[in-house]
Amino acid sequence: MARKKKHEEHENHERWLVSYADFITLLFAFFTSMYAISSVNEGKFRIMSESLAIAFNPTLFTSTRMQEGPKFVREQRAQVRDEFKDMHTNNYEKIQAALRELQDNQKLTLIFEDQKVIIRISEGMLFEPGSDRLLKEGLPVIDEVSRALVGMPNSVRIEGHTDNIPISTERFPTNWDLSSARSLSILKYFIETHGYDPRKLSAIGFGEYRPIDTNDTPSGRMKNRRVDIMVHSLDLRP
Repeated sequence: MARKKKHEEHENHERWLVSYADFITLLFAFFTSMYAISSVNEGKFRIMSESLAIAFNPTLFTSTRMQEGPKFVREQRAQVRDEFKDMHTNNYEKIQAALRELQDNQKLTLIFEDQKVIIRISEGMLFEPGSDRLLKEGLPVIDEVSRALVGMPNSVRIEGHTDNIPISTERFPTNWDLSSARSLSILKYFIETHGYDPRKLSAIGFGEYRPIDTNDTPSGRMKNRRVDIMVHSLDLRP
């Protein structure tokens, strides 16, 4: 009887994929670490370090750590949140100290809200009705605001707002056009006069669509016609 031929084992030519996948995983972990470290925050760095240690050595994640893990993460998140709150409070206090005289003279209003500082200035202080040209009387106010902010790393957004009385001119067909032009005028003044970093600035117009008071009374409409300079939280991206 003829012997059956043994089947030759098929050589696996795709074993390299396992090593390649491990290499890609390590590269991903490395660059993720570099990105996180580029914006050092003690609380976030501690969380990242422990996470990486557990990822590369799962035996570290003992049953005790599994029980304490959620509590640990909550504590670290609370710590990071408190650090950010303290930082924003300090920024508010610095701005408040620099602009206290203008605030006392009711030339602007300072508001600390949702992790940002709002510097609110009435339209009548800065512009003539229906115009985006800064008044000479308003320039000292803008100068003081710019000097108070120029050294901070925060991003700043300048918002223009109007009341709901329609405007229709050749230059400003709508309140959106007027409010946008006014915010842009202040942005350009920050850059051209005070050398403000353009990368930290943005300008936007909301027209009549974000009122802070009623548009049914003259006093309410006057409050709605304003410029809000928003000092946002620190941008931690590299």
